[in-house]
Amino acid sequence: MIKLILFLSIILLSSCGGDDTPKEKPKPVALTPDDVGYYMQMIVADHAGPKAQLWLDDKNKPIWFVDVRDAITFTRTPEEADNIAVIYAHDMAKNPDYRNVKDIWVELDKAVFVIKSRKKGGMGMPETIPFSDKKIAEEFIKTNGGELVNSVAEISDDYLHSQGDMSEMNPNERMKCGGSMKCGSKK
Repeated sequence: MIKLILFLSIILLSSCGGDDTPKEKPKPVALTPDDVGYYMQMIVADHAGPKAQLWLDDKNKPIWFVDVRDAITFTRTPEEADNIAVIYAHDMAKNPDYRNVKDIWVELDKAVFVIKSRKKGGMGMPETIPFSDKKIAEEFIKTNGGELVNSVAEISDDYLHSQGDMSEMNPNERMKCGGSMKCGSKK
């Protein structure tokens, strides 16, 4: 009888292990007017350009970022969580209006990027602009300048931490226009 109890105990204990089946990646969710950016606690939808949503393995809602650059910085900051399930960013290959992006998303690790363009991020800083289509990114560069980067791993920390030249920019116009000072002028 003791052997039977011991045998059943071993079987019960061995069946109590964790679930080793891989978790399915969360799907992107629509940006709402109430979503707040992680670093600056500002309304995400109030800013021009692409935004990002980062999903952690143990959370049921994303962490929002006013710009893609901040989401990438999060992944490279040792103090931040490292249990990232997936990061989505607005797919600018399918979002022609930089000031009014739609909820069309691309996984960050499947995108190509334009950096150093005339288009700025949500806070008027240099942005990392994601595209699902390399040809459309190249067309964007012809119009807005910049450099093509083939993967998120190729984006340097120096670029992510750069401030750009903001000395002559009006901060209110910079946020509304995605960095383009032309959209507020009547020229």
